[in-house]
Amino acid sequence: MPHYRTYYFILLLMMITSCKKLITVNAPSDEIPAGSVYSNEALADAAVADLYYSLSSYFASNILPVINGMTADELNTFNGTYLRYVNNAILPTDPPLLSSWREIYKVIYGANAVLEGLATSGGLSAEKARQLKGEAVFMRAFCYYYLVNCWGDVPLLTTTDVNQTALAPRTGVDSVYTQIISDLNYASQLLPAYYSTGEKVRANRWAAIALLARVQLQRGNWEEAIVQASQVINSGAYTPLIPADSVFLRNSRPAILQIWRNEGYTFLGQTFLPAEGSFSFYPFTEDFMQSFDPADKRKASWTRSFMYGGATYYNCYKYHNRTAAVTGKEEYLMVLRIEEQYLIRAEAFAHLSNTRDAIADLNVLRARAGLPALSDTIIRDSCLSLVERERRMELFTEWGDRWFSLRRTGRLDQVMSALKPGWKSTAALYPIPQEERNRNPHLSQNNGYQ
Repeated sequence: MPHYRTYYFILLLMMITSCKKLITVNAPSDEIPAGSVYSNEALADAAVADLYYSLSSYFASNILPVINGMTADELNTFNGTYLRYVNNAILPTDPPLLSSWREIYKVIYGANAVLEGLATSGGLSAEKARQLKGEAVFMRAFCYYYLVNCWGDVPLLTTTDVNQTALAPRTGVDSVYTQIISDLNYASQLLPAYYSTGEKVRANRWAAIALLARVQLQRGNWEEAIVQASQVINSGAYTPLIPADSVFLRNSRPAILQIWRNEGYTFLGQTFLPAEGSFSFYPFTEDFMQSFDPADKRKASWTRSFMYGGATYYNCYKYHNRTAAVTGKEEYLMVLRIEEQYLIRAEAFAHLSNTRDAIADLNVLRARAGLPALSDTIIRDSCLSLVERERRMELFTEWGDRWFSLRRTGRLDQVMSALKPGWKSTAALYPIPQEERNRNPHLSQNNGYQ
């Protein structure tokens, strides 16, 4: 079992991620000099493991994906203070978005600190140094993918030098994606195919390639998306598919990467599942629930009904544990899974008018869902619609996938304006947090926000 965080390593990370000017003073006797961390395999490993811990924070891994679901067409809310997300009326002073922004940049800063530390370290084996470097660039790429899809142009930071980071302007989306793709290509070369801890909680080569497939799809690079997704699928490490009830369990077969939690439950489980005799604050929209085929096993496995105000609503039930799990039923937060790779490849195939192979990939998921196979004679545009629907039914509430997908397909305005009378196209991006702009006058604001 990986031990992500102890008091000892809290002190370690505080020291590692200090600004350069603070490391010039003599280290207290109860702390470890930064240069020593990357000369010791256990300490260096702990520093990288902490990146995952930071990514699993309440705002980065939980609140931001819930916000994505509400600003899209997945989730509604009974939390009156969060109706601003459902109504796409977010202010630049929004506290959860500020916290999410900062938590993500905290991971990026930590990844940069790891890379700088490893660059000057000679105390690790070559194999271990490659693995840790690969994980650090993977984590940086993951965070930037989230940032550009929520905020558009963002500061691109590849150093811990406060003189370069404190007043960094926003970098264009294309340049950020260039860095993401470069990092993921590099990570795929550095990382081993096996899992370094024995559990699927640290990125391996297939995680890097799977994320690269997602990125290439988002960029419209269809051929590259097919190549990358095919590598992961053809590895055989994550197939065949398993019943929906078991997908989100610890180290499940389809999991490519998960975030570990000692108690065996997730923040998303706590957020979506009602307490005993209560209700969920984040029900699915009526539009989303009506999109399910009545025979779809995913509806039965991944949603649950509850009563509120005399009416029936549904909440997400992908994670079953609201509190600590019994042995054998532990759940880890899913980051990447094999089903998405079939959807990536299907969408890319459809864009290239190879509808036969696109439908074949969709039918793999439909068979698991208990749905009849689709005909492979469907025309291109109809095939793309089927891919979108299948993706919606498979990946709902997972890391903002629906919000990002609607932006990728160019259908965001069409879908949102039909469901939300007050929709404005400028809501496709969130506001840059005002508090960050106050600290850094070089940060411009997104259109539509004051």
